[in-house]
Amino acid sequence: MAYIGNVPAEKYTALTQQTFSSPTGTSFTLSQAVTNPVDIDLYIDNVKQNPASYSVSGTSLTTSTISSPSTMYCIFNGRATETVNPPDDSVGLSQIASATDGNLISFDASGNPAYVATGNDGQVLTSAGAGAAPAFEAILTNAKAVSSSYNVATASGTQDVTGFGFNPRFVIGFGSIEGTDSTFMGWTEVGVLDRSTAEDGATGNSYAYGSFPVGVVTQSGTKAAGVVSSISDGIRITWTKTGSPTGTLQLYLLGYA
Repeated sequence: MAYIGNVPAEKYTALTQQTFSSPTGTSFTLSQAVTNPVDIDLYIDNVKQNPASYSVSGTSLTTSTISSPSTMYCIFNGRATETVNPPDDSVGLSQIASATDGNLISFDASGNPAYVATGNDGQVLTSAGAGAAPAFEAILTNAKAVSSSYNVATASGTQDVTGFGFNPRFVIGFGSIEGTDSTFMGWTEVGVLDRSTAEDGATGNSYAYGSFPVGVVTQSGTKAAGVVSSISDGIRITWTKTGSPTGTLQLYLLGYA
């Protein structure tokens, strides 16, 4: 036999039946809501009842007085229990229930479909790992550039540079003494490894340091160098000066979380 459209799936269907245990009285509760007596076929002791002899309203069934029949059950007309799965690629947007614009469908901890609530503009979808629902969250800012300055003539001490918004793990720095050619470039994995190079503005000589990520030479043998440690929202530079360096060092630092 030919068909127009999809070939019907070869599956069985069965009308839904409800059996009432030890039925007595006049009021009973249906397992499915109906609106009309003809929506069900009611059987008492296997005898089909006239729909005019009972009434229904939602899940309420009202009959004339029943005195302990041996069996009582009903069959829900037109409410077939199907075992047919939709064919592949047969479900479109029109078959999906309406929902909130921007929501996504995921699965909850029980494996059931669940909505991921709509986030805010600029947020991104992030994973919370297996067994947890993803969520829209703000983008983490993991890099920030800040600037500062330091008078290298100051006695050895500390300088806090803040404004990163996090505790930097890696810092790249460069800078120069105002009005001179004394410059430096360095980097650090805070508390782990430090490297820098500095150029003597007076002689043009270059120096490499394996333990100071920031430092500058103002003239031969005269310098200011610093070790970096992490603090809340930034870094702390512990300066040590050799000789009598002069000038204001302009610092430019790029920190990474």
